[in-house]
Amino acid sequence: MVELALVLPLVMALLLGIFTGGHAYFQKISLVDAVREGARYGASLQVSADTGGLTAWKANVADRVVQLSGGELGAGDVCVALVTPTGSDTACGVSDPPGAQADPTSLAPASLVKVAASKVTTIETVFFTSTPTLSARVAARYERDVV
Repeated sequence: MVELALVLPLVMALLLGIFTGGHAYFQKISLVDAVREGARYGASLQVSADTGGLTAWKANVADRVVQLSGGELGAGDVCVALVTPTGSDTACGVSDPPGAQADPTSLAPASLVKVAASKVTTIETVFFTSTPTLSARVAARYERDVV
């Protein structure tokens, strides 16, 4: 009984840490998948040239990321941008990928869809609690013309 009383708190702390750590890792994977799929969606979603076109496009992409996250994210947790790469742009905390600068010989410079999201999670054991911030950032080449 004494041995059980000594070992049980350690085993329970270990099991709680494994469970909450695994849940945090699952949340990270879900977050990365939602952001990646949102960037792909944004890369193929057409932006209209009217005044609300870009704003509506950003809202649609952000809504798609929120929907794909399974309720883990809110609209305020997602950043979406459509930019022309310059090599130094860091919209939404996502830097331009190497070689993404616009080709000066091209008639229409290539655009990038940048999507980022972050969420605070909790990892607990009996002895301590940690609250890391999970984040995901993706840049995808925009595949449509702006009309």
